[in-house]
Amino acid sequence: MAKLRLFHTVQWKIIAIYMLLILIAMQFIGAYFAREVESYYTNNFSETLNTQATLLSTHLERYLQPKDEKEQDVAETKEAIDNLIYNLVKLNSANVQVIDQNGSVISTTEEDKSIIGQRTSQPEVTVALLGTRSESLRIDPRTGNRVKVLVVPVKSNNAVYGAVYMVASMESVYTTIRKMTNILATGTGIALIFTVALGVVLARTITKPVKEMTRQARAVAEGEFDRTVRIYGSDEIGQLGMTFNDMTARLKEAIWQQEEEREKLSGILANMSDGVIAANRDGQIILLNRSAEEMLQITIDDVLEHGKTLYDILRLPPEEEMPLFVEAEPLVIEMMLDNREVVTLRVTFTPLQHDSGKKGGIIAVLQDITEQARLEQQRREFVANVSHELRTPLTTIKSYTEALLEGAVDDPELSNRFLRVTMTETERMIRLVNDLLQLSRFDSQGIHLHRKRVNVIRLLQYAADRFSMMSEQQGIRLTLEVPEQLPEAHVDQDAINQVLDNLLSNAIKYTPAGGSVALRAMVDRQQKKIEIVVMDNGIGIPARDLKRIFERFYRVDKARSRGQGGTGLGLAIARELVQAHGADIEINSKINEGTTVGFWIPVAEEGEA
Repeated sequence: MAKLRLFHTVQWKIIAIYMLLILIAMQFIGAYFAREVESYYTNNFSETLNTQATLLSTHLERYLQPKDEKEQDVAETKEAIDNLIYNLVKLNSANVQVIDQNGSVISTTEEDKSIIGQRTSQPEVTVALLGTRSESLRIDPRTGNRVKVLVVPVKSNNAVYGAVYMVASMESVYTTIRKMTNILATGTGIALIFTVALGVVLARTITKPVKEMTRQARAVAEGEFDRTVRIYGSDEIGQLGMTFNDMTARLKEAIWQQEEEREKLSGILANMSDGVIAANRDGQIILLNRSAEEMLQITIDDVLEHGKTLYDILRLPPEEEMPLFVEAEPLVIEMMLDNREVVTLRVTFTPLQHDSGKKGGIIAVLQDITEQARLEQQRREFVANVSHELRTPLTTIKSYTEALLEGAVDDPELSNRFLRVTMTETERMIRLVNDLLQLSRFDSQGIHLHRKRVNVIRLLQYAADRFSMMSEQQGIRLTLEVPEQLPEAHVDQDAINQVLDNLLSNAIKYTPAGGSVALRAMVDRQQKKIEIVVMDNGIGIPARDLKRIFERFYRVDKARSRGQGGTGLGLAIARELVQAHGADIEINSKINEGTTVGFWIPVAEEGEA
């Protein structure tokens, strides 16, 4: 039975069930009410037709009324009307026409669909469009059968939107009346039994695949895409099942591709060196990549938890004072983080605009230019310091030279003193230029070391001897504290001598008379290095200056340093030379307690030249 052509579509399954039910009901009524069958059926036919027409007109009100743009389109409306008239009227094999308020046919159950869109000339329709129901009995000129014509207006609140034109043949009624007396109660019972069985079978063919698709839809909603709907046939439900399986496969592929693209985008954002912040139109943060979190010392969870905006995390003025949703030049922001670290950021804002012109959000790209800003500041300070250091001795030389030219040269004692000052300033300029040339050579060519095996004890003794006279003249006790045996070091002897000269010179210069300076050495055999320390009990260095003490031209007390003849480059050169050996140099100091500067050099390995 399931393979009959009649049951290949759901539509015909429903129609067949309804037709069978009506026919069986008519037989049942004829068997029990044979004597009144004619009166009953004619009245029932008219009432049924009127009821269906009234019901149909009621349902058609919402389809024929003027619609706004949000409602379904014309095609969907026509399809809904077609379904409505087939389900409500086709049961009586009546032909139905749905006519709009202009008299044009918009839907029909007749086989000839060419009348759709044409204006009808039936007088009953004209009366119905004026708001009056009309019905009559006719003889169909084509078949000679008796037909009932019923026209019902579709209206609401006295406004007519169209009409329902129904033509139903009554020959089946009279035929049924003639045959009713010959129908037996047994046939009626058997027909009822078959009807019930048929209804159950047909209902299962419809509901079973629908239930399976419902279960599959729940599984898809929960993320299970591997299950498929079983296909029972090639009817509309079977086609729906195949479409559903295809949709599930496509949805699975689409979600997989979307997830892959999302992971790619997430990977790109996470590995960008620049920080990226995305905010919505209200400034609320919706995305913060890893670089931005590291630059600002915050996390996306903290931002979302506290509802921080773009203005909050970048410490910007309110939007009223500083609108960001306009094209603007990159903004340089200097801010102090929670760990008391000051960073300088260059922020480029890119607003996102909708097609309507409304603001849609903003993208902020952050670049950490703290090191660039620091280097630029150092460059400016370096140029200023060099200019100042050169101008001061040149001014002195110029002044004393002018004095000599104006007659001081005739006074031997005065001229000698002026010449000595000029010589001192000239030597100071030579030291400054030599130090600058050495640093410039380090920056442009790097530091070329000539390493060899060096006796560290002899190296330190030689350094102490060089400064023994200078320390005695200033009343400072210079001591050398080294173990009896030290391994040889693999270093550039001239470079280490220059480091020791700078450190010992500074220690003696900034230690008052009666103080002490110690040169010590210790060996760390496990680390294969020799630690050398210069310690004094002089004036010390404030803690705020220790971080910058190795910067070029940086002086703690500029006036005193210049009076001592320093250039402010000694420690910078010492650090460059020590680091060129792959080692490091450190300084610790307390004001009025003394300073300790230590560095280490590598121990010579076996076989090193």
